[in-house]
Amino acid sequence: MREKENPAGANEVAVLRQRVAELEQNEIRLRRMDEMIQTEKERLKIQYRLTNIPTITWQKKGNDFIVADYNITMEDFTDGLIGNFLDKPASIIYENRPDLQLNLNTCFNDHGLIKLETPYQMFTNKKQKIIAFTFIYMPPDSVISHMEDITERKVAEQKLRKSEKQLRVLSAQLMTMQERQKKHISRELHDSIGQYLTAIKFSMENTILQLNEKQDIAKATGFLDAGINLLKQTIDEVRRIMMDLRPSILDDLGILATISWFCRELQVVYTSMKVEQDIQLAEEDIPEPLKIIIYRILQEALNNAAKHSRASGVLVSLKKVKGRIQLTIEDNGRGFDMKKVAMDDDISVLEGMGLISMRERAELTGGSLVIDSRLNKGTAIIASW
Repeated sequence: MREKENPAGANEVAVLRQRVAELEQNEIRLRRMDEMIQTEKERLKIQYRLTNIPTITWQKKGNDFIVADYNITMEDFTDGLIGNFLDKPASIIYENRPDLQLNLNTCFNDHGLIKLETPYQMFTNKKQKIIAFTFIYMPPDSVISHMEDITERKVAEQKLRKSEKQLRVLSAQLMTMQERQKKHISRELHDSIGQYLTAIKFSMENTILQLNEKQDIAKATGFLDAGINLLKQTIDEVRRIMMDLRPSILDDLGILATISWFCRELQVVYTSMKVEQDIQLAEEDIPEPLKIIIYRILQEALNNAAKHSRASGVLVSLKKVKGRIQLTIEDNGRGFDMKKVAMDDDISVLEGMGLISMRERAELTGGSLVIDSRLNKGTAIIASW
């Protein structure tokens, strides 16, 4: 006789089997999740190793942090020396930088992010750099620090600020020079052309007086002759001022011909001073904007030599030195004490000799001007571009 089946027992077995199947499925899912986590860890580790910013992982150990890991970029950044500091504590590595130790602790305790830019001596190769640090908390017990080298950028920014400052100074100098030139032209017109025109007016008025009232043709003719002579002198003076502003020979024949012409003209006026030339450049070697600048500096320097130096000889040279155009005007005159002028801060001496305006002209066109003078040993003015 067959035993009666127990429905309750059968149900329990079915439930257990279902439960076992669910556990097996969960185990499979957990294994897959673990594999995915491991794969993601490996991916992140590879990404960490290959990131293009030098990076160190600092692991909390007691009250300190130790170097637990670093990426390939950090190896390159430290010339391969970072490996010598694995497991080394921050208290030793950053012994002289308590601020960086504090940043590590603050970042860890606040579970946050800290950024700063600072001059820094590399703890590996002792090179001086400017570093942008970024400290990032990494659960559960680490801080990652990025070290971006911004030295070149900061140096470029500093150069840019310096260039901007120089530009402002040069702009101010340009305005000063323009005002000085306007003042010079105004004085020239007043002192020469103005006086000539006044004399011509007086001569014409006398001519009219002699013709209309006194009927004295001889005197009227004399006043006319005087007026004509004054007109000739006025024309000569206008030409002189025009040549002073910009000689036409510069545009017609070029700077080399202008230098030769000016040296000859100076020699005619100052016969006791011999002017020699040493020109080693061709016309096409000199940029067009520099030609008038070279002429102005030459003009000022030679006039100084003729009027102030009591020199018996002057050498004018124009050549290339180390790839730069160099204009030198050197005399054998009495010179002056550069140190004394500098100590006395006597700007009037420099302005009176046109030295400041020469330097301004050179600097405004991207060049430089050096003055070398010693008492009783002559003066050399060297401009280069």
